[in-house]
Amino acid sequence: MDDGDAEAFELRQERIARNQALFREVNERLESLNRTMSELIPISDFICECANPECFERIGLTIPEYEALRAEPTHFAVRHGHVFAEAERIVERKNGYSVVEKFEEAGSYAIETDPRRGSAAQQK
Repeated sequence: MDDGDAEAFELRQERIARNQALFREVNERLESLNRTMSELIPISDFICECANPECFERIGLTIPEYEALRAEPTHFAVRHGHVFAEAERIVERKNGYSVVEKFEEAGSYAIETDPRRGSAAQQK
């Protein structure tokens, strides 16, 4: 891969990660709403965190499942088949969704934009 191809590849990975980081932000807000209802409705709706900016499909997760997902800043929940192999790999298959792990530039961007990164550092 020449320098131009490598740069284009990195830019695509960053765009993919940027889209997923946006959906992660939305799901962080949904999580706080879902948490208050979790005793009544144990499975909460979250938005697919795939890189397709036009995807708004839902994924059902419990609050503990969501918290386990968020424990790794490079992990995202996507519907089966919504994987972008050039920037992520499947690390776990669940009922109705896959957990993907971002790598290379996309992984770095996911860590940098993790909304829990700052709060975790402040708590230490």
